[in-house]
Amino acid sequence: MTEDAKHPGDVGAGRQGRADKPSVERRLVVEYGTELDGVWLPLAMLRRLGEHGRWNVPFTEATTDQARVLVAHGLAEPHNNGLCRGNGLRNFVDAFPFEPTLPFATVSSARRDAGPADDPLPGEPRT
Repeated sequence: MTEDAKHPGDVGAGRQGRADKPSVERRLVVEYGTELDGVWLPLAMLRRLGEHGRWNVPFTEATTDQARVLVAHGLAEPHNNGLCRGNGLRNFVDAFPFEPTLPFATVSSARRDAGPADDPLPGEPRT
């Protein structure tokens, strides 16, 4: 094993070989939805289900538990090997108090370094 290669898969790879490898990142993902009968129903999935009528391709994204809950509450109906939207789906999804997430504005560091201001940033006390 070379000095640059610390792992068995890196044998024969110099520093340039390792720079091309992807890195693993950890990110926080926010998923909007609701829990119904102990089963998580993502809002995005419910909206995609709303696009599947009786004559469309069946909706097959739901897990077995999700499909069971959706059918039991009239949010979906069995359709071939999947589901199609049920009569109660539109009112159910429209009842969510949901606004799309807007991107946050970038806070410049120049404003923080400028000293006390008449209008502090949100959440900061007035000086």
